[in-house]
Amino acid sequence: MMRASLEKKKKIVDKLVSLFQKYPTFLIADLYKLKAKHIQSIRKNYRGKIEIIVAKNTLVRKALERLPQFSKHIDEISKYLKGQNLLIFSNLDPFSLFLMFEKNKIPSAASPNDIATDDIIVPAGNTGLQPGPILSKFGALKIPTKIQDGSIWITKDVVVAKKGEVISTDLADILNKLGLKPIMVGIKIKMAYDGDVIPGDVLAIDIEQYKKEIITAVQYAINLSVNVVFPVKESLPIILSKAYINAKTIATKIIAPIPEVIKEVLPLAVIQSKKLSDELSKKHPEIFS
Repeated sequence: MMRASLEKKKKIVDKLVSLFQKYPTFLIADLYKLKAKHIQSIRKNYRGKIEIIVAKNTLVRKALERLPQFSKHIDEISKYLKGQNLLIFSNLDPFSLFLMFEKNKIPSAASPNDIATDDIIVPAGNTGLQPGPILSKFGALKIPTKIQDGSIWITKDVVVAKKGEVISTDLADILNKLGLKPIMVGIKIKMAYDGDVIPGDVLAIDIEQYKKEIITAVQYAINLSVNVVFPVKESLPIILSKAYINAKTIATKIIAPIPEVIKEVLPLAVIQSKKLSDELSKKHPEIFS
């Protein structure tokens, strides 16, 4: 029996070594809230993109110790080998994997002491529940209700938990009775490795904010390019337009008779000649007598 157990562990370590050698990227993910059906779904959805294995932390460490490339990182990686973990191997980079998993989370029922992954809203409408002791739970959770047609109705949408808050036993019970699945379950990356150790929270990029920052940076760069007259493809049309407008302004001020400004110059020339005529008539009236 002992020998069979040792053989099984050796096969797992050998498998891990093979995967560590095959793929440039691996992730350590938290198994919390992930059920067997979730893991099977992940394997199916990402077939060809990732390989998944569940192994004891001690065996993962043994596999890492057999590979020289991990020698300087093994202690740092081991910090994340706590609790139940899922190992994910891929040719994709860690940031692409993070975004891929974020977009494909699975709604799950709430359990007591779960952390709300987003604001949880209980919608207005017929709950389908019969009046009884459960009304006191609605009241304790400050969910407004009324009795109509023999069932409990919620009179308005209510935020019963904000993102990051702990879900109480009573709230979990109400949410389950209402058939709500407010907890988004997915791959929670604790650490990624692609030659360096990357903590999971570093991978959590706000794409929309990142896009806004890139757009702002591009706008600043174009403005700088225009202001210092440094012609690049993006700023050249603006620079030429600005130069054309400035040239027209100067030509108009000096009353240059060129086709582009002749319509503006002629009225100015008439006004200036009138002013000159008025001044001359004051100083030398004899000229105009």
